[in-house]
This record gives sequence, structure tokens and C-alpha cells, in this order.
Amino acid sequence: MSVTDLPADYDRHRAALDIVDPGACNPSGVALALHNACRQAIAEGVSQRNDPAIRLIGLQLAYLLRVDRILDSEEYGRLIEQCRVRAEERQNARVREAVA
Repeated sequence: MSVTDLPADYDRHRAALDIVDPGACNPSGVALALHNACRQAIAEGVSQRNDPAIRLIGLQLAYLLRVDRILDSEEYGRLIEQCRVRAEERQNARVREAVA
């Protein structure tokens, strides 16, 4: 996998440190950093699951999205149901547009 579109001096470990201290608060920015870090690790042949930078960035994203609340409550079921309903609504809208 090529990471040619990442800056030549990109360092996922520095990015991870910059994200967790002082604590990034933009989920989309953290998600993009996670994506870039994964791409760099893959290009280097490094396990994404064990890479310290990827794990730290993932931890920050989980914190921002309050994942701990999902795992410790009935929130998981509610989120699944909300996604099912919205996915079905979009699918029905596509069908209606195709018929029209």
C-alpha cells in the first residue's frame, strides 16, 4: 500500500502524542489521523492492532465518542436500532426515487 499522499515527514507516533496531549476534541480529525496512521503502519508491515500510535489515537476517538457508555449499558441496542431504522429509511427513499 502506498502512502505517497501523506507528507514525507509524517510520523504517526508524533501525531498520536499531539492528539492525546492536550487531548484533541474533533472526532473527524482524530478519525482521519487514525486512518493515516493505519495506512502508514500497513505500508511499513506493522500490525495495526499492536501499534502504540494507532492504539493511542483509537483511544482518543473512543473517548470522544463515549464508547465506554455503549459497552456498559443498553445504549448498544438503541444505537443498532437507530441505525437500522435510518438505513431502512434511506433504502426506501432510493426505491421511491428509482420508481418515480
